[in-house]
Amino acid sequence: MRTLASALSLHKPASRTLRTAGIVLLVSAAVHVVVLVVSGQGWAGPVSLRKPITFGLSMGLLLWTLGWVIEQLRPRPRLDRMLGVTLAASGLLEVGLISVQAWRGVPSHFNYTTTPDIVVFVVMGISIAVLSVGLLVTTVWTFVEPPTDPTVRLAVRAGMLVMLTGLGIGQWMIEIGNDFFEEFGRVPERMVAGEAGTPTFPHAMAFHGIQVFIGAALISRLVGLAPRVAQRVVRLVVAGYAVLVLWSIVQAAAGVAPLDLGSPVTVLALIGAALLVAAAALLFTGRPRSHGRPDANLAVMAKTARTSEAVSQRTARVERSGEPAVTSAL
Repeated sequence: MRTLASALSLHKPASRTLRTAGIVLLVSAAVHVVVLVVSGQGWAGPVSLRKPITFGLSMGLLLWTLGWVIEQLRPRPRLDRMLGVTLAASGLLEVGLISVQAWRGVPSHFNYTTTPDIVVFVVMGISIAVLSVGLLVTTVWTFVEPPTDPTVRLAVRAGMLVMLTGLGIGQWMIEIGNDFFEEFGRVPERMVAGEAGTPTFPHAMAFHGIQVFIGAALISRLVGLAPRVAQRVVRLVVAGYAVLVLWSIVQAAAGVAPLDLGSPVTVLALIGAALLVAAAALLFTGRPRSHGRPDANLAVMAKTARTSEAVSQRTARVERSGEPAVTSAL
């Protein structure tokens, strides 16, 4: 477990910034849960404290995960700092404005009632646009200078691509909301596509697939699977989850509720679930690479993280001093 903690540790300043921002949002979500319970307010409703809770939890996990992703990439202090500040600030601003509107007792999204409400919604849109650019840059970075560990590389790249899919679904939700507002002058509490489709469901699934993929990579290495077997596990998890995301998108676009399993597209959900079951079976039946040291691979990951920190510190010193950069074998 100590080795697992080392593999999860963050050393880059940008990674720590994102972790701090994530913790702030998670604590905010927890505080709002307590307030919701103590006050006896309902979970439903456009001005419920539900949104500060769900957005705080989702964005908090996202920012913390992005900090871990940046930790795995080649040290580039300037790019690190830029992404760390950009992603953290845009995420905090988005959730902060949602929380402010909830405490004011007014809707946060598609609220064109007063000038201040319009300004808040516009600023929220700008913050998401900035966040989206940061996510795109991070995704490109994972392909140009990917993590050295093949299993982590697969998990991170796949997770970032699925996350970009979530951005596309978010834009679809905005278009649906604007159509509702133009036609009815308001947006329903539960945004629907067609008769009962729920775009928020695939949106959430796409944004949090990366945590599932990274978890599969770390667990497969923790139990001592050989690298090839560990990669097979992660491939199955990625494939299964991707099929589930596809199912949720098709289900929503067809106007079918998420839990309505009578639709023909349910076959996609079954295929996705079967792939995840196969991944779990391989995780428990795969032959360990070595006996007695199931966390040896995580030790390598932890050493890589420490090496990354050393390179980052050296590069930062070179940038400050103006000395020519010298590349050494570590």
